Amino acid sequence: MRIKHSGRYSTGYAHIKPGGFRVRRGDHVNAGDVIAYVGNTGNSFGCHLHFEVYDNGATINPQTFLRRQGINI
Repeated sequence: MRIKHSGRYSTGYAHIKPGGFRVRRGDHVNAGDVIAYVGNTGNSFGCHLHFEVYDNGATINPQTFLRRQGINI
């Protein structure tokens, strides 16, 4: 799943449990909204979230992006 944000950024999410999507194409989401439920799909070991950030389609370091948004992890 990929969510387009305002401007040039989008975020990607993977390993969603089967039937676990809570949003669909065209839905508007806000910070804190549940978009999906974590699963254990694909080549993974245990439930977890695969999170990616894209800048104009190119992957960038998610930690750097989140820090720029004022989020410390």
